[in-house]
Amino acid sequence: MHTATAKKLETSFLSFFETAHRAIEINTEEDYEFALDLVEHLMTKAEDREGEPLLRMIDMVADSITKYENSLERVGSFFQKVEEIDPGVSTLRLLIDQHSLSYSDLKEEIGSKSLVSQILSGSKNLTKTHIANLTRRFRISPELFF
Repeated sequence: MHTATAKKLETSFLSFFETAHRAIEINTEEDYEFALDLVEHLMTKAEDREGEPLLRMIDMVADSITKYENSLERVGSFFQKVEEIDPGVSTLRLLIDQHSLSYSDLKEEIGSKSLVSQILSGSKNLTKTHIANLTRRFRISPELFF
């Protein structure tokens, strides 16, 4: 490589890094907010075409954002809790919320309000019959419960 070209690339990169380091090496909440704002700005400027350089920068900053988010204790704790949630219970909760149901509205599919409450608290499990009844009523795949 030509020395002049290498020097030009080095200078250009160091200038870029000096300006963009907060979005590439996120260490603080302020850096994180800066990176989020930068991605939002770049998304309004980038063209949706092959080879768009701003899309590469968006990917670079988004990777840094993900790395920072995954390093936060509260995010790790959140993901751990999500992994522990029974998919059947979360699906049932979602159905109740999305359809504005009371526990007694599920009497035909599950049974008593107290049984619905026990299932939601994790002290009882959904049975195959419950799941079949819920999938029939809400026209959803049984796979959502597993």
